[in-house]
Amino acid sequence: MPMKLLRQLCCARLPMQLHDQFDIQKCDVLRAVALIEADLPPVLHEHGRSVYAGQATVMRVTAKGLNTARQRG
Repeated sequence: MPMKLLRQLCCARLPMQLHDQFDIQKCDVLRAVALIEADLPPVLHEHGRSVYAGQATVMRVTAKGLNTARQRG
């Protein structure tokens, strides 16, 4: 769930690197709705699957992200 990751990121020491494909996908969602600022790796399409080619780096949780985490916490 992206909200669980958002709450974790609020308490984490940033910048933070994420390697797990599922966490990177959640970061993609959180970044799309402007809850975090992050650099995401490119997506590769191979054998009918989409995979991230590398790690994500989360730089910060935005003010909107902090408010959302508090409201849903």
